[in-house]
Amino acid sequence: MSNHAASRAQATDEPMGAQQTAAKSGRCLYAMVYAAQAGLCDGLVGVAEGPVYAISEGQVAAVVSDVPNKRIRPERRHLAAHQGILRALSEEAAVLPMAFGTIADGEESIRTILRSNQDDFLAQLRRVEGKVEMGLKVVWAVPNIFEYFVGFHAPLRELRDEVFRGGREPSQADKIELGRAFDTALKEERARHLATVADALRPVCSEIRANEPHEEREVMNLACLIPRDTQADFEAAVFEAARQFDNNYSFDYSGPWPPFNFVNGEFQVQD
Repeated sequence: MSNHAASRAQATDEPMGAQQTAAKSGRCLYAMVYAAQAGLCDGLVGVAEGPVYAISEGQVAAVVSDVPNKRIRPERRHLAAHQGILRALSEEAAVLPMAFGTIADGEESIRTILRSNQDDFLAQLRRVEGKVEMGLKVVWAVPNIFEYFVGFHAPLRELRDEVFRGGREPSQADKIELGRAFDTALKEERARHLATVADALRPVCSEIRANEPHEEREVMNLACLIPRDTQADFEAAVFEAARQFDNNYSFDYSGPWPPFNFVNGEFQVQD
């Protein structure tokens, strides 16, 4: 991508990078990269307008910037800067993105993290090297999801008719039973549709992760790890999958993104 939130710093005679860290309160972590690719962060500007630099240890480097406090508020400008750094790096490098607001005390603390987790970081970098993440969200594009299910799911329709037979007011137990039946039908349909879509995407994806739906209308929310140069193949596979569904379904893909869903960014910050 040519547009991202990260901007390039203006060259000055003032020393930058690790020499400036002593007077700062914390180091904001953006990502882990191969040490050989650490130079890609030179000139980037991160959270709190701090210049971005790398701290290398062994074969892995942490991409960081200095911040005046040990806590960063999740303001839009900070979030945009964090995302911009990750997007800029992921255009050319294998990255292990860190969660927004991950702060370390100082350079030695970061070096300890790199030493302690070197093998794990290297294994994860190899896993995502040359790859990006694409998202695919499928939803039921219908006015009323419950009535839509009642229309084609006979057991649910029969239970609904029984509960409301004769215009009677259903009891709390009736409502719970009907709700459970609807939830079961949702899960069954989601599983069936997920299998269909995954079969269509699997040939063009290195890995597929199904995240939990956030709302009733959501059929699936997929994260797909693909080779960086095969985005057109992924898009074609999405369209092929969508052809197997009628107009009651909406497909929306996004990306490319850093591989958030395929790395483990958790570690202990040790002093």
